[in-house]
This record gives sequence, structure tokens and C-alpha cells, in this order.
Amino acid sequence: MSKFLDKLLTVPNILTISRMLLLPFFAFGFFRKSKTGLVISLSVFIFCCISDFLDGYYARAYKQTTKLGQMLDPLADKIVVSIALLFIVGFHIVSSYAIIPASVILCREIIISGIRDATEFSGRSFKTLFLSKFKTATQMLSIIVSILASIRQSYNVAVIGEALLWISSIIALVSGGVYCKRHIFD
Repeated sequence: MSKFLDKLLTVPNILTISRMLLLPFFAFGFFRKSKTGLVISLSVFIFCCISDFLDGYYARAYKQTTKLGQMLDPLADKIVVSIALLFIVGFHIVSSYAIIPASVILCREIIISGIRDATEFSGRSFKTLFLSKFKTATQMLSIIVSILASIRQSYNVAVIGEALLWISSIIALVSGGVYCKRHIFD
């Protein structure tokens, strides 16, 4: 039992799991419907972004890569970004038109998760593209900037946040197309 816990309770896995466990606090901030609430949500989201970087770095640097981590990390990323997108659209942090890039991103995440599962189930490797890492970073930055714009009530910052969201949806389409070509059409 102790070996199982040692493999489960690595620093990278704890960071990954903590991202998902913090999502109720992210939601709580939005439901407060105040600047303080948005600051709580923004702080939680920034922690999730930093921990996403740190868990991968720590797993590679200290050779703590586990099967559980390889499964949970991309899942946690998708859940955190998806929930954040739903909240910034649903609470009108971004314009109503932002439903379009948010929908593109969410659909791409679902499709790629299915492709990843099918690829790994068939015994083949599913390598993450650098473009996908850039997509995730752009999505996270767009969410941070959008929430920050709402806190500061800055139209100019809001435009930047939404532009980043549209850019990340284009990157999502391109990287999704590359994955489809590699794993479905080849």
C-alpha cells in the first residue's frame, strides 16, 4: 500500500489534483458577483496556471513521471480551462460573440481527448505538440486578461483578452487538425 501511495502522492500529481480541487473556489469567486470575488477567481486560476507549468517541470526534472500523472495532467488542463471559459462567457466577462471561440475550444478539447484515448488504447503513443502547449498558454492568458479587465473595468484590456481568446481558438483548430491528420487520417 505504501508503494502505491508513494507513486500516487508525488509532487507533480499533488499539483495536478490540487488544480481540480480548487475549481469550487474559482466558481465561488464568480458567484460573489463582486470585484473581491473576481480577485479570488483570478488568484485561483493563476495558481492553476503556475501549477500546470510546475507539475510538468517537476515530473521531468525529478523523474517523477507516472501513468496517473500522464493521464491526469492533460485532463486537469482541459477541465480547468473549460470551466474558466464557461464562467467568463456565462458571467458576461467577455462579449456574447466569445461563445464562438469558446465553443471551438471546447469541441476541440473533447475531440482530441477522444483521439488521445483511442490512440493510447491501440497501443500507440500520443505526443503533445508544441503548438498545443502554446494554445494552452494563450487560452490561459486570455482568461487571465479577461478577468483582469473585468476587475479593472477596462475596455481596452477586455479587447486584448477577447482577441487572445479568438487567437487561441484558431490555434486550437490548427493543432486539432494536425492531431486528426496524424492519428486518424494517416
